[in-house]
Amino acid sequence: MRRAFLRLILVAVLAPVAIARAQEAPNLPFAIDLRADAAEGARRGVPVLLMVSLPGCPYCNAVRRSYLLPMEREPVKRAIVRQIDLNDTRMVRDFDGTLRSQDAIARARGVRAAPVVFILGPEGRALASPLKGMLLPDFYGAYLDDAVAKGAAALAAASTR
Repeated sequence: MRRAFLRLILVAVLAPVAIARAQEAPNLPFAIDLRADAAEGARRGVPVLLMVSLPGCPYCNAVRRSYLLPMEREPVKRAIVRQIDLNDTRMVRDFDGTLRSQDAIARARGVRAAPVVFILGPEGRALASPLKGMLLPDFYGAYLDDAVAKGAAALAAASTR
């Protein structure tokens, strides 16, 4: 009887965690070398889209699943799409070539909550206003498309100078 009770408690505790994990959207490609990504983006005339996420964040999952993963799968890439996570100590080469943790890169950009989507050019310069949170899901896709288009236009304007 006691074993059955302990199993029931274990299932009750672990089931919500398993359900949350099952609902979590797949990750985007994680950033490894943002300097190389920016150089590739500049060569192709597309910005770097950097999502700052947090594991288990339902809003991050919604942005990833509904907007960024479909964009990443487009045959003609509009952006180099990468992800970093708050509180993650894995090292990434930042835009200036310095190795920093994912968390340090996010916090240096003022990120305190997730999701935040940055549209960035060479040297990590912002090419559009960051998309913070997901307040208006009905308009998020339009805001994202507009930010990516502004980033591409800024890169095109810079390359003609």
